[in-house]
Amino acid sequence: MKMQKKPGIAFCQPRSCKLVPRWFVFILLLLCCASGPVFAQKTDESAGREFDFTQSKGKYGDFPEGWTQEPAHIGKIPRFELRMDTEGTYLSISGSGDSGAVGSISTKTKLAPGTYAYTALFSFSEEVNPQRHLLFQCDTGTLGGIFKFYRLDNGQVEGRGLIVVAGDKPREVKLRIFYRFNPAGEVKLRRLSLTPTAPVKPRWVRFACTEGRLTDAQIPKVAEAAARQNADLLLYPEHVSQSSGDTSNGEQLQNLLSSLAAKHKMYVAASLLVIDKTDGRKYNRGVLYDRKGGLVGVYDKIHPYSPEIQTHNISPGVRTEIFKTEFGKLGMVICYDSWFTDVTELMALKGAEVILFPAAGYYRSLIPARAADNQVRFVISVLGRSYGIFDTAGRDVQTPAKDPSVSTSGKTFKDVQTLNVENIGVLCASLDLNCNISPHYNGGSMNEAPGGKRNRTEQVLYLDDEIKKEKERWWENE
Repeated sequence: MKMQKKPGIAFCQPRSCKLVPRWFVFILLLLCCASGPVFAQKTDESAGREFDFTQSKGKYGDFPEGWTQEPAHIGKIPRFELRMDTEGTYLSISGSGDSGAVGSISTKTKLAPGTYAYTALFSFSEEVNPQRHLLFQCDTGTLGGIFKFYRLDNGQVEGRGLIVVAGDKPREVKLRIFYRFNPAGEVKLRRLSLTPTAPVKPRWVRFACTEGRLTDAQIPKVAEAAARQNADLLLYPEHVSQSSGDTSNGEQLQNLLSSLAAKHKMYVAASLLVIDKTDGRKYNRGVLYDRKGGLVGVYDKIHPYSPEIQTHNISPGVRTEIFKTEFGKLGMVICYDSWFTDVTELMALKGAEVILFPAAGYYRSLIPARAADNQVRFVISVLGRSYGIFDTAGRDVQTPAKDPSVSTSGKTFKDVQTLNVENIGVLCASLDLNCNISPHYNGGSMNEAPGGKRNRTEQVLYLDDEIKKEKERWWENE
């Protein structure tokens, strides 16, 4: 009598075919699932990496699999643990009750050489400021990370950075997530990813600036010379051709600058003495006209020179404005503004990439610090001498190697040219607005000089309120 075989699953082999009991297959599948990866990750290093915490199969209350607590910390370590809410699983990052605490978790992965978009998707409670309390790092041999955060329509926040893996073969990289200086609050991190992207291309913009006191007849001649140099923007000095305190030709000069911008299809900027038609007051007003001659915006000098107020009745400005152009965002300071740190800092925090600086005269040694402190470029036109164009490291494009303490690399400018137009000096140079270098590189954007990066202040006490209080104090302390 032929025996009936029990049902099973056939595993085909080269010379035989065996039947395996279903219970054995079931146990095998369970073991595979239990030991499988927490995150769905591609194994191809060139494909990048994604850590999707919503798909985590780890235990709630524990670190995600593959992530460990960093040994270095300050105070009572913040909490990092998997949790679940109505939207699913997430990595919870929260305070431990210690306002001075700093802690982090990390993981390692491999990436092929190339450029990667480093992004984090999360939400947070009202006690959290991502720039102060969160830090997403990526160590590829140089230390980079996420510096900018954007609000999304769905209420989430996306942090964005750019990471470059150098070399000719895949290398191990280390990701770190820090929570710092917040005793409370919670961050719900849903996803952290490194996605291949195109390398950043240079964004060359050509600027022209002047030195010397112009006559009305020289204004269009300088514009023609700048246009022949293919300048995208020409900056005239403070007052252009006006006499001190004289506003009689203010409207005429505005019309002239507008027409020159349209004629040469070139942005034109300057500062002029004008009477405002809305309040009837006199201002030292910066103006910018676009390639069609349209007014992009105005900036009234925040810090007038004392004689401007006391002798020429010029009122201080009461607002700052960022000029948006097709090639980038610009700010402006005028002459005496440069003695103060606040206008440049505020312009930079609002997103200015280049500061236009029309002046009658200025202290040149201030400019490298203003540029490097805020990671902005300066274009300077002056009635006297020493026009200038400076990069984000505070380097003068005419003498970039002058300061031996600058330690950096990167091509930030090119095609420097000087002209003489009837004894008016014209300086032209092209600046790469995508090359934002620091004077002290030190192995990556997370180690270099801060250059205005909000999350590189590394402080618990912010001094702005105390500075304002001290400025308003009128008496001397004994």
